[in-house]
Amino acid sequence: MKPSIYSFGGYRLLPAADARHAADARPFAPDAAARKIARPGPFFKKARSGFLLFIDATVEISCAPAALARLFAVAADTGAALVYSDYRASDGRQLANRPLIDYSEGAIRDDFSFGPLFLLSAAAVAEALGRSKALPRDPDLAFYDLRLKLSQEGAFFHLPEFLYTVLVPRTPATKLRSVLTEPQFDYAAKAGAARQKKLEKIATKHLKRIGAWLPPSEKRPLSDSAETQWKASVVIPVLNRRKTIADAVKSALAQETDFPFNILVVDNHSTDGTTEILKKFAARHPHVHHLIPSRRDLGIGGCWNEAIASAACGRYAVQLDSDDLYSSPQTLQKMVNLLRRGPYAMAVGAYTLVDEKLRPLPPGLIDHREWTRKNGHNNLLRVNGMGAPRAFDTTVLRAVGFPNVSYGEDYAVALRLSRDYAVGRIYESLYWCRRWKDNTDADLSVDKKNRNDFYKDRLRTIEIKARQHLCRKRSRPAPAKPDQIFADFRGKERASLSDLCVELFAAQKKSWPDFAAACRDLAAVRTRTLSCGDYDVTLQYNPARAVSGGAAVDPESIRKRPCFLCAANRPAGQSAILHRGDYLILCNPTPIFDRHFTVASIAHTPQDIASSLGRLFLIAADAGPEYTVFYNGPACGASAPDHLHFQMIPAPALPFLRRLADLPPALFVPALGGAAGFYCDRAVAVLESEKPDVLKDAFLRLVKALQTVSGTAHEPPVNVFCQAGPNRFRLTVFLRGKHRPDAYFAAGKKRLFVSPGAIDMAGVIITPRPADFERLTADAVRDIYREVSPDEKTLQRILAHA
Repeated sequence: MKPSIYSFGGYRLLPAADARHAADARPFAPDAAARKIARPGPFFKKARSGFLLFIDATVEISCAPAALARLFAVAADTGAALVYSDYRASDGRQLANRPLIDYSEGAIRDDFSFGPLFLLSAAAVAEALGRSKALPRDPDLAFYDLRLKLSQEGAFFHLPEFLYTVLVPRTPATKLRSVLTEPQFDYAAKAGAARQKKLEKIATKHLKRIGAWLPPSEKRPLSDSAETQWKASVVIPVLNRRKTIADAVKSALAQETDFPFNILVVDNHSTDGTTEILKKFAARHPHVHHLIPSRRDLGIGGCWNEAIASAACGRYAVQLDSDDLYSSPQTLQKMVNLLRRGPYAMAVGAYTLVDEKLRPLPPGLIDHREWTRKNGHNNLLRVNGMGAPRAFDTTVLRAVGFPNVSYGEDYAVALRLSRDYAVGRIYESLYWCRRWKDNTDADLSVDKKNRNDFYKDRLRTIEIKARQHLCRKRSRPAPAKPDQIFADFRGKERASLSDLCVELFAAQKKSWPDFAAACRDLAAVRTRTLSCGDYDVTLQYNPARAVSGGAAVDPESIRKRPCFLCAANRPAGQSAILHRGDYLILCNPTPIFDRHFTVASIAHTPQDIASSLGRLFLIAADAGPEYTVFYNGPACGASAPDHLHFQMIPAPALPFLRRLADLPPALFVPALGGAAGFYCDRAVAVLESEKPDVLKDAFLRLVKALQTVSGTAHEPPVNVFCQAGPNRFRLTVFLRGKHRPDAYFAAGKKRLFVSPGAIDMAGVIITPRPADFERLTADAVRDIYREVSPDEKTLQRILAHA
């Protein structure tokens, strides 16, 4: 039977057991029929054996059977997750080599080229997708997401052999040297902003998976108190720029500031007359310093190090390349103002691309609006640059220094500083970046472009490893004392997790006095039942929950307080069950129920249900039908939104979950494979399946619909319950419109101290104050549920997008 060929964006895709199987399909024939892949995730998950051959459908490829066999053989011999090779390009007269570069951990930019022909291991693909969320439907986004996930499963092997040829039509505008290259400024172009945001989201999740994601830094340089003769220095490294250096220096001299500044021109032993021009400037202008290094092996980065090491260097150092210009006399003032205002270790403006006569060149303004305060330092690992002009706190810059190279030195420093410090941005054009025949960015050869790309990938690799080390250091738990680990559950013990939890609870009541007192208080709490028409709720007067119910969860409050789930800050005497090596099951120190547990990640990482849903299923399966495991979203009930955790309670404890068998059939939503709608005054979805992957796909579609309707890329407000029965899982998801009702914020007697989290939404409402316990009515409860849920119209929009 002839193998099937599929269409996947700009690729033809062929599942094949071996090279002979692939050749039988004639995949390189221009008229080869192909079936479109509508849903990439399910398609790739089904491909569990053999290989997946990707062929660029936009070009004509000539590949001999022996060359194709070579590609398959290398894939089989190496066991690599992805194999690609060098190739050639031909217009019928010329034949040009197209060498590619090795893949590295830092090659997470979305424009990395594997060439127009490459091979994936189907088994590695299935493994990569087996424990992650579904792929985007857009083929380009799906492939980017897939290859980042795939890079965690196995090596990407670059075969440095020219196995095939791309046939290029001859036209007057065609240059073989520029065929199949990516646009340099895609990530900064306004037209593709929405796509770039999606790519950023994919890259950010990858960084989280590999432990290289960092929260925004609040670290600032020391205040601007040092006494220096010069407040700022314009730094201009130069080598043989006779044609442009005078314009650059004049541009710096024209700056109008309210502080003294100088100009440090580091002349790297020019031989074309540049030195003589600079001597004249220095003679006429005392604040122009003409520096000639003693060393002759310096690149641009080395010249920068000479400038910032100079005693003449000011408090701030501001970049100006020798062939560029400041576009305004206020550029220097604006950059220094921003550095002061932060204070920032680094500030970056925006620039306009122009020709020699200062006429704008496409794409014109490069403002790097893809940078955000929240995630710019992470997204910088995906994109190739940060912008210009760049300005630095000199003290911080001296401690870091530049690599002694002439390409990527600025990117290396930006990566390094953004790891530890906040970075300021100006989005108006302050700088003209000139393109002309002889400058360093003009019309690069394939070899030089490869060297540049490979170097920046290496810089990213260095930075990723440094950030991984920093994350491990930050999340490393305090050394465990022998009594802190009660039991180590790895899934193979004779004792069930349920039994271990019972034993832990009993042991902690004996060994941990504060917990024993909390259990006594729990036994004395008052409860009463309210009938709300067709359903009941339980009110619990539990004063011990006042701290968690009233916790401030805004970013500033979270930043200021120590994380109470990290080992160093947990109560003395608290022990834990180590769950499969990286989670701790802890007795909740202020329990709402008998056998109420917190299940906390050892690593200090934020609440994120999308990336941790698989762990929720695993905990529920290990705990069994005796327990319900639940998740409070960071915006609707989690008192520690900065530390990933779940909670575990006895299965019969919650009234809402006990009556799920009575869900009306009319609530069934085929797209989700479950029920969803308003039930008992709450917006809820109930999803069931024997297969966690099926549940995960349905849940993530629901999350995506919530994000679409709310217009946010952040995690939407949800409370999620998971119950595992014999060969079946059930997710109960409460959709939220807000965290707390207006009455929570009211003054005086009108205030109701009710802060609904997952337990409250499921029918046990916690009231830490006796007055609220006594005066809450059925109508008030119904009003609270309706207020914190999305309205009917919004819910229907959500379900329509699911």
